[in-house]
Amino acid sequence: MATRTASAAGAPRFRLSRDAALGYALLAPAFVLIIILVGYPTVLALIMSLQKKLIGAAEAPWVGLENYQKLLSDPIFWLAVKNVFVFTACSVALKLVLGTLVALVLHESLPMRGLFRSVVLLPWALPTLVTVLIWTWMYSDVAGVFNHILLSARLVDRPVLFLGLPGLAMASVIAVNVWRGFPFFAVTLLAGLQSIGEDLYDAAKVDGAGLVARFRHVTLPGIAPVMAVVTLLSTIWTFNDFVIIWLLTRGGPGNTTDVLSTYTYKVAIRGLELGKGVAVSVVMLPLLVTLIILLTRFINRREAGA
Repeated sequence: MATRTASAAGAPRFRLSRDAALGYALLAPAFVLIIILVGYPTVLALIMSLQKKLIGAAEAPWVGLENYQKLLSDPIFWLAVKNVFVFTACSVALKLVLGTLVALVLHESLPMRGLFRSVVLLPWALPTLVTVLIWTWMYSDVAGVFNHILLSARLVDRPVLFLGLPGLAMASVIAVNVWRGFPFFAVTLLAGLQSIGEDLYDAAKVDGAGLVARFRHVTLPGIAPVMAVVTLLSTIWTFNDFVIIWLLTRGGPGNTTDVLSTYTYKVAIRGLELGKGVAVSVVMLPLLVTLIILLTRFINRREAGA
């Protein structure tokens, strides 16, 4: 720790103890690495967002806030903002509910419980490309599973364009994200359930608590810390999701499934306006930083209270 000493001239000065100096020396390589991998690209992105940087152009004239002004006046940008909040909120909420239900079922004493737990991990373990290809085939209007079921049951007269109709495209994309992401919730919450002592459930039964009351007063408080961390992590990942949406719909039809990540790609790579595309990413930065700060504070509080 730092100690205050008096110099020859009488002015106080601080001197680190040997342990504190060693600690800072050990942290220095990690700090330098963070500066190189995070700090420098962030500063470079902020500078580039204030320039008219075009892919392939040698010059990048300074335009100030012009890129941000163009974004704020672009209706597609605001549509992408709305879509990313709808996509993130619906996906995370459904993953939380489905993951909690699956975790509760897998926590019970079931035959072949180990096999079921392994099968639940399958959507999470599959590569994203494989997942998207499977769901693209299932959504197909030519030989897709969903259309085959609907037509066989005579619920529809013609194939449904799940990825081609504005009203269904977003719901279809959310379904894929939920299917891929709920195992992470289920397995993590299952670990939280296993940390709750059986004596708490026994005491609740003695007090006359039913199934719902035990879940509300024993299970939910026991897994709440894990649930909060998993929800924050999933929110960050889902907010930045690009691959699933791009491979399924390319942001269509008519930009109805465009989110900020796909909009950034269209502006920066397809439109060659790298400066404007980086400005979109900079706009995303405050929200992501807020989520990361919340996650870090929550984890620190849990560690301090442990």
